[in-house]
Order: sequence, then C-alpha cells, then structure tokens
Amino acid sequence: MEAAESNLKRLEEEIDEKQKQKAALEETAKEAAEAASKLSRDLVEAASSLRLSEEEAMRLETRIADLEAEATVKKDQLDARRGELLKLLSALERLSKRPVAFTLLQPKEAIKTARTASLMGNLVPEINSQTETLRQELGILASLQEALSNERFRLKNTLAELTQRQLKLGSLLDKRKREAKQASAQAAGVAKELADIAEKAASLKELVDNLERQAAKLRSMTPVPVTPDRRSPVLQPAPSLRQSIAKMKGRLTFPAIGAVIKRFGDREGAGHVRGIKIKTRESAQIVSPYDGQIVFAGPFRNYGQLLIISHGDGYHSLLAGLSDLQSVVGQWVLAGEPVGSMSSNKALAELYMELRHNGESVDPAPWLSRQTASAR
Repeated sequence: MEAAESNLKRLEEEIDEKQKQKAALEETAKEAAEAASKLSRDLVEAASSLRLSEEEAMRLETRIADLEAEATVKKDQLDARRGELLKLLSALERLSKRPVAFTLLQPKEAIKTARTASLMGNLVPEINSQTETLRQELGILASLQEALSNERFRLKNTLAELTQRQLKLGSLLDKRKREAKQASAQAAGVAKELADIAEKAASLKELVDNLERQAAKLRSMTPVPVTPDRRSPVLQPAPSLRQSIAKMKGRLTFPAIGAVIKRFGDREGAGHVRGIKIKTRESAQIVSPYDGQIVFAGPFRNYGQLLIISHGDGYHSLLAGLSDLQSVVGQWVLAGEPVGSMSSNKALAELYMELRHNGESVDPAPWLSRQTASAR
C-alpha cells in the first residue's frame, strides 16, 4: 500500500512538472511567435520607408535630367540670340560711322543717308527688343540653374537617407536570417528536392505545377524550436494571410519602385510577355506583392534568380531578375515585406513579375495598386 501511494505521489509530481514545462514551452513559443510577427511588421515598415526614399530619388533624378536638358536648350538659344544681337550692333556701328560732311560734299549720297537714317530708326527698336528678350532668357536660365542646384542638394540628402534606411533594413534582414537558420537543417533536404525539380522543369508552368505537389511537404515541415501547433515562429503564417488574395484585386503592392517598360501581352522575341517588366533603380528593394509563403528561391533557366510566392487559392507570384534573395523556402512573408534586391548595375536592374492562377498566367496589372509604380 505504501509503495503504491509512493508511486502515485511520484507520478503526480512528474505530471505537475510536465505541466509546468508545457506551460513554459507554450509561453516561450508565444513570445517567439510574437517576436517573429513583430520582426515581419518592422521589415514591412522599414521596406516601405526605403521605397519612399527610392521613389523620391528616382523623381529627383528624372527632374534633374529634365532641368539639365532644358538648361542646355536655353543656353543654345541664348548663344543664338547673342549672335543676332552682335550682328545688329555691328550693322548699327557701321552706319553710325558715315560722316555728315561726306553727304554735304556729295549730294548724290543724300538719298543713301536718308535711307541709312531710316534703317537706323528700325534697327534701334529691334536691338532694344532683342536685348529685352535676352535679359528675360538670362533670367530664365538663372532660375533653371538655381532649381538644378536645389534639386541636386535634395537628391544628395535623399540618397544619404536611402543609405541609412538600407542599413536599418539590412540589420533587420540579418536578424531574420539568424532566426531562419533554425530551420536550415530540415530545409536543406527540401531545398535539394526543389533544386532537382527546377532542373527537371522545362517551363515556369511546369515548375509551378511541380511546386504545388511539394506544398504538402512544406506544410509538414517541423523546424526547431517547435511551437504547440508544430510550426516554428519563422514559418508560422500571420493571421492576415488567411484573407483570400481574390479579394485583393487592384490592391496588391507593386514589388518594386520604377517604370513599367513591358506589359502583359507585349511582343518579345518570338513570343509574348506573360507578365510585366519594371525598370528599377540600381540595388532597388523588392517586396512581396501580398501575404504568402516562399515555395521557390534560386536560379531557374534564363530567368536568373527566381522567387515564387504562394498566396493560396491557386495563386502564385513569380519575381525574376533579382541579384540578392533575402528570404528562404518555407518562410511566410507579409505584403510589402522585403524578399530581395536588384543588381547594382543599372543596365541589369529590370524586374520581371508574373501572376499565375492554377498554373496559368494572368495579367498582373489589374491586380496591382496603380499608385506604387509609374507607367511608360
């Protein structure tokens, strides 16, 4: 009897200890999930600020180029005006040197002298008019040069601000990468499978179809630390991911700040563009168009570095042409969260985006917010 009571007491103590451990793990998991969610929100905010600086820098660079071109034209016009004025002044000077005595000694020259006086009378108002026009255009040129100086100063400050925001975002991304390493061992096996799939896929459609078949494996990933619902904070979706992308038509975030240079259906080579191309600034920040899960990240065919994000309900966004990938397979991202950056070579800074539904390309333009990119 005493032995049974002793065993019962020991079991009760073990159960009590396990419950305390469970409560502690649940609290740790909750804190980790909240920290991961806050990090995602901080990343979205930092990327948004950085993109505002990129947009302002692009606007200022365009404005400066326009002002420089306008100033060049104005300088050429001024040079032409000066040439015309010099010719008029030279003619006036020659006419003014005809001596009066010469006219008196040679009466036949009287008619010429009268004509000269008449011509001088016409020249003087013309010279005055040309001088006034020249004065006004000099004033316009001075205003242009002042505007150029101001815009260059603003651009300098904007680029300094952009650098600071890039550093802040880089720090946050480093933090996310450190947290993502917790899942690296398990993700390595999946990454190898994805690389094999990419190698065998003959087209983007085939790649997306194959990735859909892999979705079950990604959802069953159990990286450490493990939370009560069997997902790590890094891979756990935020509540906003549960809103269907189908309800977001016209409100998706443009993945990059820049001008659309190719539209859906435009001819390109022997075929047609199945998405859009955006000309960005060098090293431009690329963000997720909407909440979703990264299902592919790496090189693919002639697309360069390719990122595929699953948004649920059969929708995927594909981002290609990136230089640096800032997200990992299996990771959940929010709309506007940084996922990569473009090349520092301006000539290569072209982002290609596709939107696919059930593997078929759809025109992404009607889905994207028109306030976040300029048109051709």
